[in-house]
Amino acid sequence: MSHSKDVLLCWHAKRAGFEVLIQAIKSLKEKNILIGKVFYLIQQGSEPEFEDVRGVEVQVVPVRLRGPTQHAEIYAQIKERVIPLLDTVEGTIHINVSPGTPAMHAVWLVLHAGSAFPKATRLWSSQRNHDDNRTWIEAVEFEVSTYLSEIRQTQRNNSPQAAYDPEAKSIARRDALTKLKRYAAVQGAPLLILGERGTGKTRLVESFVPHLKQRTDVVSLACGGLDSSLAESLLFGHAKGAFTGAAKERRGLLDQANGGVLFLDEVQDLPSGVQRKLVRVFQDRQRRFRRIGDDSERSVDVELVCASNLPLDKLRERLDDDLFDRLSHLAVRIPPLRECREDLRQDWSNVWTENGHLSEVKEPWSPTMSDVLRTHALPGNLRDLQRLAVLITAWIPGNKPEKAIDEAMKEWATWGRSDRSKAQQLFGSGTRSQRIDWFKSELAQWAHKEHQTWESAAQFLGCNEGTLRKDVIKPLANSDS
Repeated sequence: MSHSKDVLLCWHAKRAGFEVLIQAIKSLKEKNILIGKVFYLIQQGSEPEFEDVRGVEVQVVPVRLRGPTQHAEIYAQIKERVIPLLDTVEGTIHINVSPGTPAMHAVWLVLHAGSAFPKATRLWSSQRNHDDNRTWIEAVEFEVSTYLSEIRQTQRNNSPQAAYDPEAKSIARRDALTKLKRYAAVQGAPLLILGERGTGKTRLVESFVPHLKQRTDVVSLACGGLDSSLAESLLFGHAKGAFTGAAKERRGLLDQANGGVLFLDEVQDLPSGVQRKLVRVFQDRQRRFRRIGDDSERSVDVELVCASNLPLDKLRERLDDDLFDRLSHLAVRIPPLRECREDLRQDWSNVWTENGHLSEVKEPWSPTMSDVLRTHALPGNLRDLQRLAVLITAWIPGNKPEKAIDEAMKEWATWGRSDRSKAQQLFGSGTRSQRIDWFKSELAQWAHKEHQTWESAAQFLGCNEGTLRKDVIKPLANSDS
């Protein structure tokens, strides 16, 4: 068995059998590239008989497809079933794009262009001269820079850090990210990002917005807790001797952000006087302002991005009217995790990776976690998942993984429950239809817990078992409404 850490990915060549795979390994060896393992993708229903592959470990990855020309299905299956396998690869990843249909070739290229694979991944194409039956392999040069590739590269550079996949599964998050991409691309116009606490607004600004605005640097200010004089000095700077204690001049954040992005987090907490001065800065393209104690104005090239955990109507009450008017033209609401249940599995994986410094244990997952996350309100959003990761880490020593998860879930599921409003405890949240679905789900889960099986629970409530199971699942299906 080879001791190389390099990995080869490829589809099974239905007509040529294992010949293409064996020849690819041989041709790469001639280029001093030793393959230690192969992830061999096989369309389910066409499993071949295995042959010896020259001592290289081969891991078969069955892929469910209606047909080998379904681009969207192939794309989704590789993202869901293949890319997660690459997290454990220590060596270089090589992809032979030749085996398979043109649709399969295209998906490899699109994923590579979007930086879905690790940075050092190399693409290869197997070749054969039919006149003399000579075979060889050549590198595929397909370097395409896209906003997806730039975002994913930034996320890797900031790793480990939980961040949203730019290709979200849920309609709510996908629509929000699409709107963010469209609005952030408008140069010179302030961008406002709204969302509950813990929805990752700051990380979106750091990982998505600079690429969309074609800027490299982000200068951030957390606006909470600043008095008027300090906030003004931080933003605009001051001249030496401008006031008592100003022993030297200070460059403000507007100066520091010149050529980049100025990010004001929880902008509603800025003192009102500073809000008025910001209106002057962003009312024209010159971005003119005056440092405290200066006689003349200066101009900067700055893109403004603001964030708030308040809904738009509440933010209007906290902001200066003129500043609100300028900030609210391009507003994007980042939906809470409870509206994006389809993305929760990936969110959890990202959070666990982020907390990897706490534990080297493989990412935990269980039916219990799946059931609870399907219906939990997740008021803290990503912070709730971070708390769960820390709790599981604390319970791992001395326990089996299942025990650690169960103990952590018991504590996590009741965290902050007493702080929820009585109305939310009784009626859930959302529209009338969502609240009814929430109640049905709660009732079904309670009956199952009390009577141990779905069959007994259904008999107790006078309905059929399928109805109860659907009641539990339905809030997930409606989460993007």
